[in-house]
Amino acid sequence: MTSQARALYWPQIQLRKPKNVYEIRSYALKPGTMIEWGNNWARAINFRQNNDEAFAGFFSQIGRLYNVHHIWCYEDLDKRKETRECAWRSPGWDECVAYTVPLIREMHCRIMVPTDFSPTQ
Repeated sequence: MTSQARALYWPQIQLRKPKNVYEIRSYALKPGTMIEWGNNWARAINFRQNNDEAFAGFFSQIGRLYNVHHIWCYEDLDKRKETRECAWRSPGWDECVAYTVPLIREMHCRIMVPTDFSPTQ
């Protein structure tokens, strides 16, 4: 992701304290839909900007194309649940989801816990 694209969607990566859990959400998009998906996601991310959970977002133009990865940082799984429920209560979030879901071929979610020596605690 270019620094210009990163500025539109994600804050600069910052190390976190205290210990956190991370969610990696990966999307395999339908070929030819990256721009449409990105435009819709640019609107959607505004519903979550008041939260400090955005960690990183990536896509590649080499290798597996039309794959997007978002990494979210949460204090714990309860905070993740609360944050996601809050987004669904925001007017407009459901509309953004409705526009992006048809562009996705498959989606995966993984939860990771940093090791004790990881700087992303």
